[in-house]
Amino acid sequence: MTRKIKLTRANKSILLKALEPYYYREKALGHSTEKPGRLILKINALPADKKATFSTEEICLMRITINRLRNERLGKGQYTDAADDMLLKLF
Repeated sequence: MTRKIKLTRANKSILLKALEPYYYREKALGHSTEKPGRLILKINALPADKKATFSTEEICLMRITINRLRNERLGKGQYTDAADDMLLKLF
């Protein structure tokens, strides 16, 4: 199943910031980085303020990584507005 999600410039930025550490952690552990790598390239290639189609698996990966970034920022006492906005779009 797929869903269309409109990504603003801020949404794209926060998604890429969330996916980057996940990609490098998986690479360091020797796991496959094909799926997160393709998702990073897909998000990076999208024009801002346009709707894009994402699979259930991609949405799940985005949700997990955004939530990790949000928890990390909460632990540091930083703002989580952009992460919260993106999480709402993924539910």
